[in-house]
Amino acid sequence: MSNSSSLISKIRQKTIIPVSVALSVVFLLQLYFVFEVSILSNDECIWQPTKSESGKLKYVFRDVKQDGVTWNAGIRDDDTLQKINNVKINDAKVAQLELNKVASGDSAVYEFSRGKEIIQTKVEVKKLVNFGGLAFALFGGIWLLIGAIVLSVKPDGNTQVIFFRIGATLVLLSCFNFLIDGFNENPFSKYWQIKLFADLAYTFGSVFIGFLLIHFFWIFPQRLKIMSFKWTKRILYLIPTCIFMCVIILRIIFLYSGKIPPQKILPKFEVINLILISLGIVVSLTSLFINYYNIKSKTERNTIFMILIGYSITAASFLYNFIVSSTLNPSMRFNSPEFFMPIILISILPLAFGYSIFKYSLMDISEVVKTTIIYGLATITVAAIYFLVIYLIGQTVSNAIGTDYQAIIAGAVFIIFAFVFQSTKDKFQETLTKRFYPEQFAYQKVLLRFSKEVPSVIGLENILKSTSQTFIESLKINKFAIALRIKNEQRKFKLHSNFGLTENFHFDINIEAFAKFLLMKNDLNMPIVIEENEFENIFQDKAGLLFENKIFTVIPLQVQSKIIGFLLFGLKYSGSKFVGQDLELLTAAANQVAYAIENARLYESEKEKLVLERDLENAKQIQLSLLPKTFPKIKSTDIYGTMIPAMQVGGDYFDLIKISDSKLFIVIGDVSGKGLSASLYMSKLQTMFQMYSNKEYSPKEILCKLNENIFQKIERNWFITSSIGLIDTEKKVIVFSRAGHTPLSIISHGQVREIKPGGIGIGLENSEIFDKSIEEVSITLLKDDVLAFYSDGISEAMNEEFELFGVERLHNILLKNSHNTSKYILDEVLSNMTKFRGNALQNDDITLVLVKLV
Repeated sequence: MSNSSSLISKIRQKTIIPVSVALSVVFLLQLYFVFEVSILSNDECIWQPTKSESGKLKYVFRDVKQDGVTWNAGIRDDDTLQKINNVKINDAKVAQLELNKVASGDSAVYEFSRGKEIIQTKVEVKKLVNFGGLAFALFGGIWLLIGAIVLSVKPDGNTQVIFFRIGATLVLLSCFNFLIDGFNENPFSKYWQIKLFADLAYTFGSVFIGFLLIHFFWIFPQRLKIMSFKWTKRILYLIPTCIFMCVIILRIIFLYSGKIPPQKILPKFEVINLILISLGIVVSLTSLFINYYNIKSKTERNTIFMILIGYSITAASFLYNFIVSSTLNPSMRFNSPEFFMPIILISILPLAFGYSIFKYSLMDISEVVKTTIIYGLATITVAAIYFLVIYLIGQTVSNAIGTDYQAIIAGAVFIIFAFVFQSTKDKFQETLTKRFYPEQFAYQKVLLRFSKEVPSVIGLENILKSTSQTFIESLKINKFAIALRIKNEQRKFKLHSNFGLTENFHFDINIEAFAKFLLMKNDLNMPIVIEENEFENIFQDKAGLLFENKIFTVIPLQVQSKIIGFLLFGLKYSGSKFVGQDLELLTAAANQVAYAIENARLYESEKEKLVLERDLENAKQIQLSLLPKTFPKIKSTDIYGTMIPAMQVGGDYFDLIKISDSKLFIVIGDVSGKGLSASLYMSKLQTMFQMYSNKEYSPKEILCKLNENIFQKIERNWFITSSIGLIDTEKKVIVFSRAGHTPLSIISHGQVREIKPGGIGIGLENSEIFDKSIEEVSITLLKDDVLAFYSDGISEAMNEEFELFGVERLHNILLKNSHNTSKYILDEVLSNMTKFRGNALQNDDITLVLVKLV
């Protein structure tokens, strides 16, 4: 898509001039036909074909204009035409062709009969121009000229493209001037291919012109809401395409085949054309009125007032011509052709467009053209002055010291003045800008100052504030907003600064369409500016909001290939859009803003990173400080345990609380979450465990007490899993309870048992529900039994292939090494885990406490 868009843009840029030249040639040919081919000699009367008593066809004078050229020659109504310039008249076409040979102001010799008398007289010849053909030719030619200028300035502008299409289509419509096939010799009559092309062009133009006018005035001067629907544009082109195909089929069947005479079938086609053109004029003119009255600003209204008046006159002249043609006597065409002249007024509309475009900078044209002319002439003038000075100085020096060193002197003088010329030219251009473009000059000064200052502004909020103040207060832009990308989102953006918009809204962008847009702009070496015609493609369903809020220009905030936000602009203080050099200035300022925002974000990110690292270090210290410094000596037991924190501090914790020489509480826990908060919860957990771990409470009761104290204080998205075992070595028994934690594994004489009493995590439910869920079991122990308390950091450890270490591997290692000491067994578990994990990072805390009865 990007390649095709880029290709279309390139082709359009390269073909604007050739297509415009080709259509201009067609326009000039139309003028030639109007003034040379279709022009008729006029004798201010009608030759009415009438059958004589003998049945022969004769031509009788009717509606002879009083005091007209025929009247003054003595001819009256009911006289019969016999000859013109000695050529016998048996056919009206022959008569007209003979009369057309006479130049305007000269006389033709008429021979006519009055009763039985034959009379000769001289009749002065006038020339009659086809005002309808002239009007449409001028209408299309003028529109084409303005459209070519508009499109050459901005080949990718949607409004500009449609405006040019209208001009091109009007020129094609005016090809009906080539189809004259009556009273004059048509030079194209010999070439049926040319006549076929002219007929197809005329048919195409008459079918499409109304829909093009509707499309244009639905987006100009402001986009109407109906254009926000995706199907609108398709329908505006699908309907005329279908009509055109149907008309062509009908013309092939009835007209080109010769089945029906042209004079019978053509009027029916003309009715279709008239209806389509009239519909287009009515709808588009109504849309222009609606747009005009929707504009509140007097300045903005002034920009299209002349267009509104011009279009009203065009529509009125079109209607007038239709009424005159339908109601007046046909003889009025020859006797009073001035009644048909007002049709020329249809060409006022493109003239009104031209006036408004160049006066009010509509469609981004006026400033560009004026700038080119002014700066071009200024540069040429300054260059001419400098070259004249160089020549005079060179001649003077040469005359003083001789001509031997003339070339060296001229070269030296040229080099010196080249440096002087550049600096003077820049100052001269600045003076011209200040004189002829005060608004642009002010923009340059403000934006250049802003571009220098914004990199030194510290903090995101300060940057946004400074940017908003610059565009709103200093440049007095009527609508402005800054949209920044939402954190951790690729396509979602949110307004952070808003002036003049109805609401702060979020919007998504079409990443694929935007990427293609960037490629196209870069490929064409054009400023990266999103204009109205791209809104729907890039901003999708939010494009309507931009149109409603009168946002006309959007500039991306881009850092290398990353889009971090957008600047949204309405109109300038003068009421015109940003164009040409304005866009270059805004783009340069946007680049500075983008880098300033990115630097501020990097600074904040680095700051957050430092805070996080400090918190993690503090959390790690807290976590490690909670672990037992030594292992208590309990009769007939071999105890060893460890907790290895992950890179990010987790919430693992274990404790060994001695009650007596034969009794020991073994506690293992895991706080959901990570970081400093998790370590603080662990600290509270340890305090409460040590408070309740005494002779008065069983493991189940301790867990219930913990939940009772923590439930109301812990955040709802946090919870704690824990297991508690109370070992009594005298009775050879362990009382075990757990709250959502991993099971207790017991290795006894070559067998593995998993102890899984019921229970939910601490802090998940209130005491009533929690207490009912917790179960407690008592297990008899034997000599050489190995008890393994572990966290899910062991069972859920993963290797590079994302395979889990699993409980089964843990049990196999415990079984294989159960005859060894607790420390040896633990080291074997850790060693096997390290080998299994390979280069994969440790993703969770690892906690393992082993108790072996000896």
